[in-house]
Amino acid sequence: MPEIRPFPGVRYNPEKIKDFAKVVAPPYDVIDSAKHADLLSRHDRNCVRLILGDSPGQAGDYTQDAHLMGRWMSDGTLIRDSSPRYYLIEDSFLLPGEHTSRRRWGIIGRVRLEPLDTGRIHPHERTHKGPREDRLRVIKAFRANLSQVFALFDGDAAVVKDTLSGTFASTPDVDITDGDGIGRRMWVIGDPEILARLSALLSDRDFYIADGHHRYETALAYAQEMAATDPDPTPERGYNFLMMALIGMEDPGLAILPTHRLLYGFEDFEFSRFSDCLAKFFEITPVEPGVESAIRAGSPPKSMEGRGFLLYDPGNDSFVRARMRDGIDLAREIPGLSKPVRELDVTLAEQLVMMRCLGMTPEQINHQEHLEYFKDVIRAMEKAKVEGQVLVIMHSTDMKDLVAVTSARERMPQKSTFFFPKLLTGLVLYNHGD
Repeated sequence: MPEIRPFPGVRYNPEKIKDFAKVVAPPYDVIDSAKHADLLSRHDRNCVRLILGDSPGQAGDYTQDAHLMGRWMSDGTLIRDSSPRYYLIEDSFLLPGEHTSRRRWGIIGRVRLEPLDTGRIHPHERTHKGPREDRLRVIKAFRANLSQVFALFDGDAAVVKDTLSGTFASTPDVDITDGDGIGRRMWVIGDPEILARLSALLSDRDFYIADGHHRYETALAYAQEMAATDPDPTPERGYNFLMMALIGMEDPGLAILPTHRLLYGFEDFEFSRFSDCLAKFFEITPVEPGVESAIRAGSPPKSMEGRGFLLYDPGNDSFVRARMRDGIDLAREIPGLSKPVRELDVTLAEQLVMMRCLGMTPEQINHQEHLEYFKDVIRAMEKAKVEGQVLVIMHSTDMKDLVAVTSARERMPQKSTFFFPKLLTGLVLYNHGD
């Protein structure tokens, strides 16, 4: 079973840093050059200097960045807790199209690494060699986890939350609003009884990786490398653990948003001919005026009856719905994939839209040739009008689909899920190198 433990985290020193909002950052993989520059301008100790370096748009020197972390430890910018702790986090946010704020809470601890696809820690998306190699360079340089892997735990979360009732009622150690308007709070838990109770409650669960697949696989590879050269490779070595944020799978604040697919650069493309190809598999119909208005306002529908998605034709500035036809034999049309995977909307988009009707290869999809991903549908439409040929507007992946795929020991296509909001980097770090 998964094993979770508290750990002595490395945190910003509140006596040195008065406004934590100025030193935290989003995860590295959503920071573009403009965001990088903005974060650097907020504070000279912003954690983006550790995760991406000082030069926006350029690859960081991870060895130098690790030395910088050492200097921040030496001058008291960063401090290490004196004993193992858990870290309770709570995010409050508003989703597009909603008028009531959501709250999502979780526990940050360290989890013993175990091979994926065989134990009770389940991945749900495929990973790629390039990002794995990059993250391996990071962990080797820092000998630390700078950000958490985001995972979901199954079963009853109420009993876990009851254990934390006193903590929730107390003053948080961090209480900020980040640059995206999301409320972020964190409590540091050091009470031995609560620590023991949380460890017991969370260890006998299945964990599902929501975000951070590359970091998990990298940490596993790093642990294997370290054990091979360690003269005393005991199970208690810090490299055998990974910092993870665990959130209840049935948390009402949990939100999965879609990632839209902009397709471009195809020779002799005509939307009408493309639509005729899709009509072999999908019913193609115009969207209702209310749906079109919602899309243009940035709030496309989260789901639809049946399997499928919406399509935007930038040439005519129009939308259609593509719903899977009754009687289509997906086992024949998409061979080689298990039933839970081939029935995903993202699989239909990849296999039937991109590969069958546009002739893309798996390698082109993996390398994002003729393909760009967008979280924001308005930005995607703006880009489509400039150079796009078709925008696939996805619906959110349902949690039951994620569980079905992972339970079958399968993986979803890349960018199948976007758990919102992303976890913050900089609240707590796990230094496993000593």
